[in-house]
Amino acid sequence: MKYVTKNSSPSRAVLLRLFGLILCLLMILSWQQNLFGNLAYGAEEAAADYSQGTKQVFDQAGLFDQEERRKLEEKAALLREEMKSEVVVVTIDTANGRSSRQVADEFYFSHGFEQTFHENGILMLIDMDNRELYLGTYGSMIRVLTDQRIEQVLDQAYEAASRGQYAEAALAGIEKSGEFFKKGIQSNQYIYNVETGEISRYRSIRWYEALFAFIVSAGTAAAVCLNVARQYSMKEADKRSGDSLAYRTDCRFLFHNPPDQLVNTFVTHIVIPRQSNGGGHSGSGSSGRSSTHSFGGHQAGGGGRKF
Repeated sequence: MKYVTKNSSPSRAVLLRLFGLILCLLMILSWQQNLFGNLAYGAEEAAADYSQGTKQVFDQAGLFDQEERRKLEEKAALLREEMKSEVVVVTIDTANGRSSRQVADEFYFSHGFEQTFHENGILMLIDMDNRELYLGTYGSMIRVLTDQRIEQVLDQAYEAASRGQYAEAALAGIEKSGEFFKKGIQSNQYIYNVETGEISRYRSIRWYEALFAFIVSAGTAAAVCLNVARQYSMKEADKRSGDSLAYRTDCRFLFHNPPDQLVNTFVTHIVIPRQSNGGGHSGSGSSGRSSTHSFGGHQAGGGGRKF
């Protein structure tokens, strides 16, 4: 009987696996650095500052006096820098048959506010024609301001608007939005497109989750490499005996083809309830939902309340 032996290099195989482990660890470290180096809401650098030097408050209905307009301008500019998002306040007395949502979206995009900060921004609208307060959200602010959070913003603005203090209402609206920005995106947040039904969930990894994943992956890779090194190393008795075929003693090969046999069959019936499409945008669903719609090829969110 003739044996054909295959020369192998255990030390070389072990080195190759160790090199692969080191390469995997470097890739994990690089991924973690990129993960924690970015903001949750998008890149920090903005595009060309289209609105720099222009006003953020557009009082077309003449609701603010000079001092109120100055305070709103200062607050909007401050929040704009903090949030790296556009902060716009608009009042109108004639909607020309449009809804408050249409007025807000058209104003935001027609004035070029989407050209800065990767479309990120909010627009606080006081519509005297439709008698409605409307908060439009765009870009990453759609995820920050969920439907439930928008309702809380409108709660703050409604109290002042119902008393006829419109400047205070606008100020309360953008300030509350800034507070939610500091809290960040909710862990259960998701975007729901009311036109298509499409859902986009927010994925986030916390530092301890990334650390745990790194430890598990590194430990698993190390265990595999150590196991390979142990299997390639010869036992002391085999080394002394000089038996070149000692590694074959534990080798076995067993081939069989067991037939498949059907044992049983189970059929389960489940009734799936139909989801309701009625109701308001913010009162229904989970607290993490952000309802969106399309406008001129852009994605927009928001909500309003009559006063």
